[in-house]
Amino acid sequence: MSLLRNSIFSTIAIMAVALTQTSCNRQMIYCHYENIDTDGWRRNDTIYFEIPNNRDGNYAEILGLRIIGDYPYSNLSLIVSQRCNTQETTKSDTINIETTNEKGIPKGSGTNYRQMDIPLSTVNLKAGDTLSVSIRHCMQREILPGIANVGFSLKDTKE
Repeated sequence: MSLLRNSIFSTIAIMAVALTQTSCNRQMIYCHYENIDTDGWRRNDTIYFEIPNNRDGNYAEILGLRIIGDYPYSNLSLIVSQRCNTQETTKSDTINIETTNEKGIPKGSGTNYRQMDIPLSTVNLKAGDTLSVSIRHCMQREILPGIANVGFSLKDTKE
């Protein structure tokens, strides 16, 4: 009986260690999502992210979207603006995202919410820098339905 109990304990311990190691993503230094109003995303509703940085490095920027089934378009156009507190310039890009494939099948993973992660660019930050990011849609429709959350992530490119 003691041998069986030790075997079960060992199996549970190994599973716990494996789960801990696979669930931790040391590359991710920042990941945050903002909820969009259930009535829709208004064109003048800009989403802001303030990202403090603790160490020097190059970081991959990733835009995250969670889309629900009533999104009426096959694409999405966003304006993403960035400014670092130690730099004099603001970078602004229009990002065009295909939300369905050529057959009209939605892109992304998930069922109720489709998760899309869109790589943007790489940014070099120093310890003490703060990256300010703003995101807004630039679609013709004033109120855009079907976007549940918008997020922004930074991943260390070295690890």
